[in-house]
Amino acid sequence: MPSGVVFEVEQAGCSSCADRVSAALAAVGHVEEVVFDETRDTARVRLLGAVTPTAAAAALNLASEGSGHSYRIRKGSWRTL
Repeated sequence: MPSGVVFEVEQAGCSSCADRVSAALAAVGHVEEVVFDETRDTARVRLLGAVTPTAAAAALNLASEGSGHSYRIRKGSWRTL
C-alpha cells in the first residue's frame, strides 16, 4: 500500500464541504477518499503521498475562506498508513 495519512476534518459534515475539502487537499496529496458524516459534522479523509499535518492544515484553512466553516484536523485523528 502506498504511504499516506488518514484524518478527520471538523465542520465538514455535508457533501459540498467534502467537495471543498477534497479540492483543497488535492494540492498536498492524492485524495484517495473523503467520507462525510452529517451527524458528527466531520469528514474522514485518506490522502496518499508524503503529506504533513502542517500542509494539510494550511490547505484546510484556505478551503475555509468564504465557506462559513472553519475546517480543521480533529485533534488526535491523524494516522499514517
